[in-house]
Amino acid sequence: MSEISGKVLKHDTQTRSMHWVHLIGFLILALTGIAFYWDLIGISNIFGGPANASLVHRWAGVIFTAGPTIYILLNFERFAKFIDTISHFTKDDFAWLKTMGGYIPFIKVDKAPPQDKYNAGQKILGGLIIVGCLLVILTGFPMWLWRHTLPAAFLAMCYNIHFWTAIIMILLICGHFFLAAIHPKSRIEFASMMLDGYVDAEITSHHNEKWFNALQKVE
Repeated sequence: MSEISGKVLKHDTQTRSMHWVHLIGFLILALTGIAFYWDLIGISNIFGGPANASLVHRWAGVIFTAGPTIYILLNFERFAKFIDTISHFTKDDFAWLKTMGGYIPFIKVDKAPPQDKYNAGQKILGGLIIVGCLLVILTGFPMWLWRHTLPAAFLAMCYNIHFWTAIIMILLICGHFFLAAIHPKSRIEFASMMLDGYVDAEITSHHNEKWFNALQKVE
């Protein structure tokens, strides 16, 4: 690794703010959803009882939907570029996936294949999160707003999709948190997305080589 000093801005203020809003909305949805699915009164009481927890769940869903929607409307080109980045896989990405970039202890890697702003694992996670968000939104609102008019079979289907998608997303977010905030090779991502937006230039030149080189060319 060459000696490179300084820091690089990876996530701007609007992106970090949206991430915070979406995360808080998701955590409230997860807690309240778990509370009334498994009838956990202790968690429901945090929100003032089962009835209030149900109400909080619904309005947290509004925040969970509105936050990214407003962000996309204000930053459509940036969002489109993000979608293009995470949906475009190169031979380096597939090579990275074969070794998981060296993040798994029993797979030894001398040097992971060069990656873009997001590595191959983050691209897959990003795609899964977007699909998951769409599924919980598209099934959640009908169960709330039109539960008295829609067929019972359709509502049951929405309920099952909503529940299992939420469970998968909770597991994905737990894995994402471990890699972004705890894993020694990647925990710098937490401060970048949740705090000041910057990453160490030396580290990102190694972990996100393609993106870093593109920044150098622009400069």
